[in-house]
Amino acid sequence: MTDQQTASATDADARPCILIGTAGHIDHGKSRLVQALTGHDPDRLPEEKARGMTIELGFAHAALPEADLWFVDVPGHERFIRTMVAGAAGIDLALLVVAADDSVMPQTREHAEVLKLLGVRHCLVVLTKLDLVDAEWAAAVAEEVGDLLADLQLEMLDCIHTSAVTGQGLDQLTTRLVAAARQRDDGETRPAWFRLPIDRSFSIPGRGTVVTGSLLHGSLRPGDDLELLPACQRVRGRELQTDGTVRGAIGGRTRLAVNLAAVRVDDARRGMELAAPGYLEPTQCLAVRLDRLRAPGKRLRKRQRLRLHLATTEVRCEIQLAEPVDGDSAADVLAQIRTDEPVVATWGQRLILRDDAGTRTLGGGGVVLSRARPWSSRRPPDHDTLETLRRGKPRDRLLAALRLADWTPPAPAALAARTGCRDAATVEKLLRELGTSGRVVRLAGGAVPLARDLLEDAATHPVARLAAEARRNPRWTGVASAAWPAWMPSACPATLRPALAEWLIAEQRVALVNGYVLPAGHASAMSDEDQRLLAGILAELEAGAYTPTPVADLKALAGKPRPRGEELIELALARGELVRISDGIYLTAGRWNALAGIIRGLLAEGAGFTVSELRQALDSTRKYVVPLAEALDKAGLTRRHGDVRVAGPKLPPHG
Repeated sequence: MTDQQTASATDADARPCILIGTAGHIDHGKSRLVQALTGHDPDRLPEEKARGMTIELGFAHAALPEADLWFVDVPGHERFIRTMVAGAAGIDLALLVVAADDSVMPQTREHAEVLKLLGVRHCLVVLTKLDLVDAEWAAAVAEEVGDLLADLQLEMLDCIHTSAVTGQGLDQLTTRLVAAARQRDDGETRPAWFRLPIDRSFSIPGRGTVVTGSLLHGSLRPGDDLELLPACQRVRGRELQTDGTVRGAIGGRTRLAVNLAAVRVDDARRGMELAAPGYLEPTQCLAVRLDRLRAPGKRLRKRQRLRLHLATTEVRCEIQLAEPVDGDSAADVLAQIRTDEPVVATWGQRLILRDDAGTRTLGGGGVVLSRARPWSSRRPPDHDTLETLRRGKPRDRLLAALRLADWTPPAPAALAARTGCRDAATVEKLLRELGTSGRVVRLAGGAVPLARDLLEDAATHPVARLAAEARRNPRWTGVASAAWPAWMPSACPATLRPALAEWLIAEQRVALVNGYVLPAGHASAMSDEDQRLLAGILAELEAGAYTPTPVADLKALAGKPRPRGEELIELALARGELVRISDGIYLTAGRWNALAGIIRGLLAEGAGFTVSELRQALDSTRKYVVPLAEALDKAGLTRRHGDVRVAGPKLPPHG
């Protein structure tokens, strides 16, 4: 970075812009072509200039009145294919450069294959060195290139004949590139959040670390907070430059250099990414759909070790096909990739697979789920949901991602990256729509969006268990509401179990009756004998008034088996027919409700009343009145001041 006059983003961003990548065999004139088009030599290393061979990625820019043309020049030697893949990731237009005096060569084929696997649908063919051949030879070479692209199902936009020596075809090529820039459509589907895969990093004395890359999407201003991934390190972009010009803001498709504050150059290497915080998640497990995978000369194994190229990242990995394959190749297959090191990826991102030695390109495809759970015999791939995630509309992809996330849904920003949505705001909007339609349920005060299917599945076991318990014991009172969350499935995180328990009650999958949870629509199936015994217990307590029968005597009324009496008393409590005053002391609901009138009568005679006065009013003893007075305080009917009780906040008015 050099000190330059700061330019606003407005003028530059108003012009059409396009990111163009070269491809082709070594010594076919890619770098010289870029220099002829831009006036800048993309080969910057002394070794490159000495050997006349591109080794590292090169970059150049043509700021034309009609458009901004940004070039990424890649090496053509077979030893630098991994560098070519890093440079080709994310380009808008590919220039397949073929020397007219050499025709199609091995790296011409491999580069074209890589472009196809990276999702490039068409490319512009540029024949170079036309000053060395006649027209008939050039036509034959163009035909051979056309056959190659047809085999790969790559559309040839045009074939332009050029010579960097004579200048032939350069104006035509420039015109064609400007037209492509004008026709390039970002559309509303391109993500709005900032993302920059790093392809180069270096340090400038007095400035610190600078990283460069091709801006995939989003915008940035100096001072914006960023995340350096996969390290998840929060950083700040101190200064921005494009083609040596300091920018006050940047957006659109461009080459970008960012001066990072307080970051060591070793901590920001090629293969890492800068992104808006919260969108990208480190992962070591990807679900992918492979367009093609081959194992030349041998049977394609279900599991194998390969090298994964993802944006500017290269990492060793193990790939597992969802199904065994017969033969040495497969097409359009679901697979899982487990990487040796953390990477970041987004929905739909293209990838390349090469052999473990890094000598041959074997296949490629697209990311379906960027943060997947490893497949196993207990958790096999969910083909239907993954297919929805791959091909569905944004709303359906979002629902599929929630299903696959189970109980740990990511935040809206991360969901946007997982599903290809424009940004976190778009995800929030879709979640509201899915909530309105009932397909998504937001628990924990709306903070946790979950697929309704997940909750329905989770409800099956506790609801069935509740019904089975009620059938087994007709005298069962149900589950105390405080204990109900413990009945939730273990797969549900402990923090969400109370919310799930409440949801089941709200959805009327179960019923809450007097503080106890019972099966929905549950009706007591008590035998005639149990009903008679319960009526006897209630009558005995009613007759005892405020000197209630001891609980041991009540249980004795029920006879044998011994638990029957306890169960009948608990059932009466659950029905609201009894009120527990303290351990072993119960009143009928009628006697408890009558206490309000008695208290009002005592208060009418003075400012408060004592336990002794309450005992006299109830014609009882201190054994029962003291715990009863404490129960009245707890219920809010009275409030204690020293030895005197006064009206509590919940004492009902007269009448």
